[in-house]
Amino acid sequence: MRAWLLLAGAEFTMLRRSAFTLAMGAVLPLALGGLILWAEADTGRAGPGTAAGLLLVTLVTLTAYVSGTTTLASRRQQNVLRRWRGSGASDPAILAAALTPPAVLTLAQVLLLSVALDLRGVRPGPLLLAVLAGIVAACALAALTAAFTSAPELAQLTTTPIALAFLGGAFWVARTPPAEVGWAMTLLPGAAITQLTRIAWEVPGTDGSLVAVALLLVTAVAAVAAATRVFVWDLRR
Repeated sequence: MRAWLLLAGAEFTMLRRSAFTLAMGAVLPLALGGLILWAEADTGRAGPGTAAGLLLVTLVTLTAYVSGTTTLASRRQQNVLRRWRGSGASDPAILAAALTPPAVLTLAQVLLLSVALDLRGVRPGPLLLAVLAGIVAACALAALTAAFTSAPELAQLTTTPIALAFLGGAFWVARTPPAEVGWAMTLLPGAAITQLTRIAWEVPGTDGSLVAVALLLVTAVAAVAAATRVFVWDLRR
């Protein structure tokens, strides 16, 4: 725990020194999230629960996943991860420390945009699970994707398949009647997150919060296990 806190603090310091990275990681997801909220307020077609799900998946995908992958690829290129590994910290602690700023930034974005949502009568349990499990799964997948991303510039390419799975799953659930969303659909992380937000807003016909959370956590555990086995800490080797 102490090693993770120290390394995460160092990562926050490096992030503050990169104004462009911080701006891109914060401004673009917030802009797209605001666009989703504006569209829902203008049309009302999706409903608040589904709109909240699309908003959350957008933030998780762009900030926790894409920015997290870029961060790990960048720190490896700068030999930061190799130096951290020499500190005696465990591999999972190093990955978690590097991904802590994207995770915290995602949470801050969710809190900022939540003021525009009507949270009256919302069940806090499923909503909190959607946020936390979604961020954990996205960061775990970022660690796995970074294992196959040799340079930060390539992150836009390597993150595309999983980013599409996040966003595609969210829109798939959004267009499916709540009662027809089965566990197989929630194998896609974006679908599971969106279904959890619909449960939080008590959309008629929604069910299966435990299944959705379990699938997100299984995704996270599997991604971390795979990442620690295949991650290349030094590109010169």
